[in-house]
Amino acid sequence: MKGVAMLIKLTKGLGFSSAHLIIEHEKCERLHGHNYRVGVTVEGEPNEQGIIVDFLELKRILKQLCGRYDHHILLPENNPALKRLSEGASTRIAVRGREFEFPSENVVWLPVVNTTVEELARIIADEVVQNLPYPNVRRITIWVEESPGQGATEERRIKD
Repeated sequence: MKGVAMLIKLTKGLGFSSAHLIIEHEKCERLHGHNYRVGVTVEGEPNEQGIIVDFLELKRILKQLCGRYDHHILLPENNPALKRLSEGASTRIAVRGREFEFPSENVVWLPVVNTTVEELARIIADEVVQNLPYPNVRRITIWVEESPGQGATEERRIKD
């Protein structure tokens, strides 16, 4: 199979439930949540054993990533309209004149301007690429769906 690119997909049983808000969006600036679904497509050359990636290893990586966000409040740390008022046992924030307080253990700060499905797909793709130990992988595509039929994909070309 040397030189032949193949695709594998992992699309079932992966996801997380989280709350978030999208700052400066008319409707979605209200605190709300989603039951996100996550999937991945991996393209590469099968190795000597005929494997592009081990499904169990790929699933472990994605489950670990999803577990970080599951049942947490996702907040954007790069949005200038969000002000951190205090952090300790509780995290207090202000967004355009409204204040929120959450148990700090329930908050995940993400390096984004807004916690959109597009940004979640990007962050998850970055982390999968960093943790995928297979030199024969050419490209990965991550998709994140916030509701049925509504999501984003992010593609990473690892090598040509």
